[in-house]
Amino acid sequence: MQVKRWLIFLVLLAGVVSASVGLVYTKHINRKMFVELNGLQKSRDRMMTELGQLQLEHSTWSTHGRVEKIARQQLRMSNPRFDAVEIIRR
Repeated sequence: MQVKRWLIFLVLLAGVVSASVGLVYTKHINRKMFVELNGLQKSRDRMMTELGQLQLEHSTWSTHGRVEKIARQQLRMSNPRFDAVEIIRR
């Protein structure tokens, strides 16, 4: 009878120890993934900020006035004369 109690005690002790180790391991993995998630969210936020800045820069560089100014100064382009314009209809 005494041996049977010790056997039950050891089985229960092994179960408690294995559950504790599993819990500690799960907590560790959870914390590790949480830290990785925070890093990825910070990276996403930096990229979203950079995207906004690039979109603003793109819209600034591609304004009609700027494009026209470059066309006139660097490419020496100008509006065609009225009599040089031809309208084609189908």
